[in-house]
Amino acid sequence: MNQHYFITGTDTGVGKTHVTAALLRELRRQGIKAAAFKPIACGPGGRDDAKIYRRLMHNEVPLDLLNPVYLKQPLAPVVAAKMEHREISLHNIRTAYRSLSAEYQVVLVEGAGGLMVPIKRDYYIADLAKDLELPVLIVSRLSLGTINHSVLTVRAAQSAGLRVAGIILNDTLGRTGLAERTNVTAVPATCGVPLLGVVAHKAQPDVRKIVVKCWR
Repeated sequence: MNQHYFITGTDTGVGKTHVTAALLRELRRQGIKAAAFKPIACGPGGRDDAKIYRRLMHNEVPLDLLNPVYLKQPLAPVVAAKMEHREISLHNIRTAYRSLSAEYQVVLVEGAGGLMVPIKRDYYIADLAKDLELPVLIVSRLSLGTINHSVLTVRAAQSAGLRVAGIILNDTLGRTGLAERTNVTAVPATCGVPLLGVVAHKAQPDVRKIVVKCWR
């Protein structure tokens, strides 16, 4: 085991937390010692993601370990930190990750927004994924427009030297139109990376097939 992943999205609001929580729940249901890590959270409810993960982990570790950087403004981290006159500590993020990865078989690291969201000047989410030496899982919308966003994200990841393990299409709208039906084949074919699965539009999606593909 001991296969950790960095989970990013093609945009804000594509369902990274929804997918990460579903994977965490399934991994632990299978008896795998798994954790989810939210290095940076921004916004009034930004820490809610880490709280969800902590509950799924039965409160095994402190919230500050699962989310070492919390900024109150719903903005890109570099902007929010400047407004709050704070300095984002990459050292604290790396230390927290090392602590979790030493204790857990699987650590799911959820990024903030997409890969090109700036954390500090000239330092982006993609740089954090690279520093942690993690392969990337990309969460994309199932709906119209996702081909463009998915290709851009895959190319940004590859340009940064990241290995893209695959794409997870998340049905955020619950539609069954032509775009939704064709994107299942068009997205992986256009991006040139595997489709790991489609997360249905429901409260607790079935992600068992994704778990098998990533942790077989």
